[in-house]
Amino acid sequence: MNFVTDTHALLWWFIDSPKISPKTAEIFEKCESGDNIIFIPSIVLAEALSIFEKKRISFDFKKLFNQITDSRTFMIVPLDYPILHIMLDLRDVPELHDKIIVSTAKYLDAPLITKDKTIQALSLIRTVW
Repeated sequence: MNFVTDTHALLWWFIDSPKISPKTAEIFEKCESGDNIIFIPSIVLAEALSIFEKKRISFDFKKLFNQITDSRTFMIVPLDYPILHIMLDLRDVPELHDKIIVSTAKYLDAPLITKDKTIQALSLIRTVW
């Protein structure tokens, strides 16, 4: 199955955080075993780099990036015209990063892995946590 991930879910999986939900951990485990594909909006990686540079959590960004780019089940999704086009109609998502992530999930017609209650309350996309 295909999923889109937000920044918290990706980083918490990568650092083995106890904050990650059991359902989310199962999705990432199935991705690593080849049963799921997790799409990563490019803004998620930009946010992860920002978090790394600000040292808000301790992790190795280059290791994360290499693990993603070397994988056949983690896929980076660039911000391009189709996603920008979807963003034009997303008035219920005020924060730019979230708007890009939600638009990516909508474009791919894939559930979004997120703990964000505001996004979970939207009827625009399916979410899992």
